[in-house]
Parts: sequence; C-alpha cells; structure tokens
Amino acid sequence: MEEKGDSRKINICQFGYTSEWALAKFFPAVLRNGFSEYFNLKRICGREPTKERVIERLTHGIIRRCNDLLKGKNWRAKNTRTERHSCADLIDLLVDDKVEYSDASKKLDNIPDDYGAAILFVNNPVHLKYIETLVNKGKHILCEKPIVTVTNKHHEADRTQLDRLEKLVEENPELVLMDAEHYSAKKATITFYEKLGEMVADYGRIAGIEAYTYEKDDPKKERTKTLLSRKNQTGLLLDMGVHLFGVISNIGGEVTEINNATYGSHKGYDVETYVDTSFNVQGNLFHENAKANFTFAKFIDKLKKPIEEDNKQFNIIFENRNDKKNILETKVTIDFNKGTVTDSNNKTWYSDSDPATNEYENILKQFYNSIIRKQEPRTSFRRSIQNLDAIHRVYESFPMHKNLLSIYKK
Repeated sequence: MEEKGDSRKINICQFGYTSEWALAKFFPAVLRNGFSEYFNLKRICGREPTKERVIERLTHGIIRRCNDLLKGKNWRAKNTRTERHSCADLIDLLVDDKVEYSDASKKLDNIPDDYGAAILFVNNPVHLKYIETLVNKGKHILCEKPIVTVTNKHHEADRTQLDRLEKLVEENPELVLMDAEHYSAKKATITFYEKLGEMVADYGRIAGIEAYTYEKDDPKKERTKTLLSRKNQTGLLLDMGVHLFGVISNIGGEVTEINNATYGSHKGYDVETYVDTSFNVQGNLFHENAKANFTFAKFIDKLKKPIEEDNKQFNIIFENRNDKKNILETKVTIDFNKGTVTDSNNKTWYSDSDPATNEYENILKQFYNSIIRKQEPRTSFRRSIQNLDAIHRVYESFPMHKNLLSIYKK
C-alpha cells in the first residue's frame, strides 16, 4: 500500500481490460481525477504478448466504436462513447509508463507481485481459475459477475465450479473477496437498503416480490451473442439473476422452494434469452411463505407479444397484518432505469449517503473500506454463493431444454 496523506492507496492489478464493463464503468471510476482516491492502477493484464500490441488493440477499439456510433449502432451509445474515452486514457497511461502491462495468457505466477488487490473482468468460465491462483497469492479480489458459472458446456445444471468456490471462501476468511455485482451499487438500490428498516416499520414485513428486466438490445450484436452462449456458459437467468437474487440475499432473504421456470430462446442463440421463474423466500423481514417472481427478457420488440420500452423494476410488496381482517398492502418500486424508489402512496424515498451515479465508484469505495477495515462487503463471495445456488437450483429443477417455449416471432 502507498501512503496518501492520512489514508492508504492500494495497488491494483486489472485483468481483462477490453471488457465492456471495464471500459464503460470500471476505468472511468478508477481513473477519475487521474486516479481514484482509493486505488493506484499499477498494471493491466491481457492476452497480448507486448505493450505495443495492447496499444494497437486499444487504437482499433477506438476506431471500431467510432464506426459503431456513425452507423447508428447506438444501443448503449453512452457506454460506447465512454469505452472510447477509456481506450484513449489507457493508451496515454501506457505510453507514459504510468501503468504497466503484463501478459496473463500463459501463467499468472509470472506477473510481478507488486499489487495488493486484483480486479477481474475475464470471461465467465475462467473466473474460478484466476480466483484460485490469486487467492493462493494472498490477494484481495473484486470480480465482475457472475463469480462462477453454474451450467456446463451443454447448458445443464452443474455445481462443480460453485462447490470449488465455496471451499475456497471457507478456507480464506482473511481475504476480501467481493462480487462486483453492480445493481446493488445503483443509487436506487442503495436508497432501498438504507430505508428498508423504516419501510418495514411503516408497512409491515415483505409478503412478495415481483421483478423484471426488459431490454431491446440487438440479437445480431456480437457482444450479446458472445455473452449469452453455451461457450460462455451463460444464459440470461445467470446473467441477470445474480443481480436480482442479490437484492434478496442482501436484505437477509433466502430462496427456498423453486416453484416454476420457463424459457425462451431467440433464433441463433443456444441458451435462454427469456426466462420467467417463481419461488418462495424466507427471512426475518419476510412473512411466512413469501412469494417471488422474476422475468428477464432480451429482444423485447421481437417477442410475439412485443414490449416497446426498456424497463427494469424490482417491486416489493409489504403487508401489515396486525389487523387480520384488514391487511394493509404497500408496494415499493425500485426503478433501475429512472434511479428512483417510490411507494404506492406516491411517496419518494431518498438516500442519506448521496451515492455516486457510476456504480463502480460505489463498488470501489466499498471494496477499499472492506480491505482497510477488515470487514465483509455487502456483495461478498459468500453471499454470491447463496445467489448462485438459487440459480443453479432453478436450472436443476426446471432445465431449459425441457421448459422451452416459443415466445419470439419467427
């Protein structure tokens, strides 16, 4: 660690610098005002053999993103612009020798041991390989979701990676191992966490949850085709489920019985691009036999019953059952797109902590504080294991190939 005034900056090593979320969210956060006030970006790692090849790849990345914007490929256009700027920032830092580069394609042990924490944005199926090596080197880890995959190359439920991760976490309690699951770091979600105690006091305990994420996206987009694929061992249930199951576990909820799951798959995809699942939840803040339902959908304008607008909401149903003859129900809505928390009485809730708009600034702050204070972060690997177990049980109880519906237009 490096001294900075009365605080300590932590040297970090970043793996997978070309990831969409690394370029769109992580680098803008960590490079804010030169460097984050918490971390010093010591080096980046990738598959290129030399720094010159990295600069060449980043340069091509700028050109490609400019062409995408000019051609009107503007889904997540804001991200595309930010990625372009991050590529330019990294080129400057590499040219000026302010950030070092290491080839991580062969052996991680060859990377100089001059950092205290690792940031992972590598492909989902190899997360565990990196985590195991870095834990053995005694490194704190912040890993982009999902921490591990829960299906095999045939898209069948598989706990192999999850079991290995669970053992690793149990054996290394001294390390801060944190999931960079960013929905829990959104302003609206943080507001909900901060105000949940007041909500329960005012409205009663939680009786149900209804959540959904509807996205247009482009089924021909290479990023989406690469992400949602058997090769990447990732379907939409895993990709989005880690976010919303995470909200449940972060408030002390535990998924019990899986009641149902159905799937849809857009033409050209070998995993689900639509999923609807229902299950039961228990916990101190929940009424007995609380019900929950999640619906995730990509390419919503291509559905047989098309949805025109993107929408991402997490609805919590509170019930005051003090008077059994007159149960009072209140719905609180976390609107991820609008960044608001409102209830069915038209009350809007606000955060006391004024979190950053860029989720990764909130994530990095929590990661830093967890290391310095030696405490478990909200989105710890331990809690992620709970979320991944629930997702695995959905796949295991209701396999995609046995519960696949025709929901997209031909």
